[in-house]
Amino acid sequence: MKYLPLLPFLFLILQNHKIHSDRIETNQDCAWSCSEGLQCKPKAYSPLSAFHCRNQPVSSSVFNNVMLSNVLACEGRKCSLQLKITTSVNATGDIRGVSVCADSAGMIGHCQIYTFGHVGKGKATGKQVDVKFKCVPVRPGQLVFVTLKTIPNYCKATWTQRHLVPECSHEGIRDEISECITGKLAYTVDKAMNALTVKVTDAPEDTDYNLRLCHRRKVICVGEGAHMKIKPQHLQSSIMLHYSKPLPCLCIEGWPARVDARRVQVCPFKNNLEELWSGITFDFNKEELIWEPQCPVKVSVSLCHADGGKRCQDIGNVFHSEGQKVIFSSVDPHPTLCTKFTTEVGTWIKCPFAKGNFPVWTAKITSKDGQQWAEISTWVKASFSVSVCEMKLSSQCKRIEGNEFPNFSVDKMKHTVFNLSKSSCEVCVCIQVQRVDVRFSVPVLQCDLQCSNWCRDPERSQDIEKILLPAVIFLTVILAAVLFGRMTLKDGDKKRTPWRKLTCLRMNQ
Repeated sequence: MKYLPLLPFLFLILQNHKIHSDRIETNQDCAWSCSEGLQCKPKAYSPLSAFHCRNQPVSSSVFNNVMLSNVLACEGRKCSLQLKITTSVNATGDIRGVSVCADSAGMIGHCQIYTFGHVGKGKATGKQVDVKFKCVPVRPGQLVFVTLKTIPNYCKATWTQRHLVPECSHEGIRDEISECITGKLAYTVDKAMNALTVKVTDAPEDTDYNLRLCHRRKVICVGEGAHMKIKPQHLQSSIMLHYSKPLPCLCIEGWPARVDARRVQVCPFKNNLEELWSGITFDFNKEELIWEPQCPVKVSVSLCHADGGKRCQDIGNVFHSEGQKVIFSSVDPHPTLCTKFTTEVGTWIKCPFAKGNFPVWTAKITSKDGQQWAEISTWVKASFSVSVCEMKLSSQCKRIEGNEFPNFSVDKMKHTVFNLSKSSCEVCVCIQVQRVDVRFSVPVLQCDLQCSNWCRDPERSQDIEKILLPAVIFLTVILAAVLFGRMTLKDGDKKRTPWRKLTCLRMNQ
């Protein structure tokens, strides 16, 4: 526990080391050098040659302060990425030089040898020799294995370290190294023409430039149509690209026309998620509702029953998709059966049958001579449940006990009829019909009974009550005021009558 106070300082040291290793130094001097006063000499060395080590006791701390750093070496406007390697060598015993190799998968290693005198001359014996090797050319994102050995090569005096060169996304090189420069894309949208006008800036001046539209997937961007190749002298001009639908994964992609060039992408409609919910299809024969996303998107999909308002009550299970096709099997294609899409951004409800396409069955109520009956017609073989319910002022239909009918089937292109009670108009009665031979269906209300308007439209009755009640109160107040005024006038006339009689008598006298 006594070492716990040292942990924050250790974390700070490691953090500083990481920041230093990621830093890009701008340095044109990548030459080699040794400690002052020593005549270091470079020698040719092949990594393929045999280099056996001596299994003799030697201090393992031969190499000290080994530093690997990334250097941006520039000549004029052209820059290259280099790896700088420096170390301090404890030149004791027979050690008279050092070798360095930088290897990477798929490339021949860069190896160098530097000698700093013979032990017999005594110039380097027992002193620290600082060596800076000639910089090794590297590429962005390259994994390099660096190995330091002594000359002669002692087996226990080998130092090895792996080093990851920063990617082109690093701010220190992305606009400096030619293979990292991708250009910048600016655009304007013309919705009327379904076109994007693109302008390329900051592109390499010595190569052609490719431009295209593509649909971004999880890993790659799949091209839509052929790409356009632009000559360097035409990069100042605007390019027009036409698209079919403004999908959120539709992107503009550009890259210099060279091997393994990095690419830049901008997606003008990335927030236009609503375009994804239009890709709903229905297989009439299989009774399958299918939604296949045109872009990879994390979304929850469910079916729901639209009640005529803003709500949509969920039906069945919820399917979670990250770009996969979603299939709802055994679906009754009714206009109030809808699909609900929910993402982190919001919820969208689409009703693919709202326009009455794919009609399968209908239910209606007819009346004659005071007798009413319900008639169900279907274009496919189907089974139904029918029940009688009472419509309340809250627009809810409460099922009436004892008024359920047994489930029944109707053959293809047939219809069936069942009678309703003659007392149906004594209360606001509706019938509720629903298919029961499918997994996903919605209940359908029929309230077209030949009864009072209140029964047929309780919401309208409520509206009429809201209008009539204040009117009745207002008229009552006015009538009361008129009656009160008349009574007041009569009382006034009675009080003035004796004075009038007395005045007449005096005038006669």
